[in-house]
Amino acid sequence: MDYGDSIDRNLLSMLEENARMTASELARRVGLARSSVQERIERLERRGVILGYRAIVGRREIDQSVSAYIFITTALRATQRLFALLRGYPEISTADAISGPANILCRVNVNFLEDLEALIEELARIEEIESVTYSVVLSNKINRENALIARKAQ
Repeated sequence: MDYGDSIDRNLLSMLEENARMTASELARRVGLARSSVQERIERLERRGVILGYRAIVGRREIDQSVSAYIFITTALRATQRLFALLRGYPEISTADAISGPANILCRVNVNFLEDLEALIEELARIEEIESVTYSVVLSNKINRENALIARKAQ
């Protein structure tokens, strides 16, 4: 996808970091008039580069939620059926078809490690799933998923 020139890419980067940044602030940072920035953003929206905006809710200190990646191996013929089943699990925030030893990669958010364990055990009981492995996220250092998540939601 064509993300435009360096000014458009700069605007996209700033909006990914803070989608509520005003057109005036964006204009100041890129050295253009506010109206020019608004026109660029509208053009990026029309072309489908900007698909939407969302709120990211911060976790409270007492929130003990756990994020993990689950790797699922299955026969290729069962992959589409599994994606349909995975949509029914609210703990699964993303599910991607991938190459390598596993066919499916899921990003999961649960309240406790016990919830993750129960989900993995439940997934392992699905007949078409050959194996399930996982990695727990220790901490998030960089997050540029906002645009990707908005794109997948549509």
